[in-house]
Amino acid sequence: MISGFFGLPMRPNHVSGQKTTLSGASWPNGNYNINAFTVPPGYDGTWGSNLGDVGRNALRAPGFFQWDLSGMKNFPITERVKLQFRADLFNILNHPNFTNPDGGICTAVASPVTTPTPGCAPAPTATDPNATAINPNFGRTGQTIADVSGGAIGNGTARQIQLSLKVIF
Repeated sequence: MISGFFGLPMRPNHVSGQKTTLSGASWPNGNYNINAFTVPPGYDGTWGSNLGDVGRNALRAPGFFQWDLSGMKNFPITERVKLQFRADLFNILNHPNFTNPDGGICTAVASPVTTPTPGCAPAPTATDPNATAINPNFGRTGQTIADVSGGAIGNGTARQIQLSLKVIF
């Protein structure tokens, strides 16, 4: 899958009259309109050979949102000894934090680009002999930040609660 169209060394062209975002869309489903972008004419598959007119970082991931909360209470046992209870709650609202959207317009690019918009290579099927290799996951994000990093703890994970007791003397 071609996923480098929205960062250096390649960028697509913007199709005039097309809005880049879809109305009513939400994450993790696609928020971006694939019809608003096209592979630059004459692109021959060489990285960095054609930079389109779409600006850097034109596709943005959903915002990161996580509330953490911590509380503790010291209980005196004697004059010199205390017992401390602590509770830490991470991502208390259990808000999912999704990764960057897929920026690949095509799963294969015609080289050189001679096909109609968006410049994807022909990919005929039994039901559509004129089909092109348009990426069906364009603008979608299929994972959370925790899934990508492989972490079960830390930023972007599901709600977690940690309880601890400490003796202070």
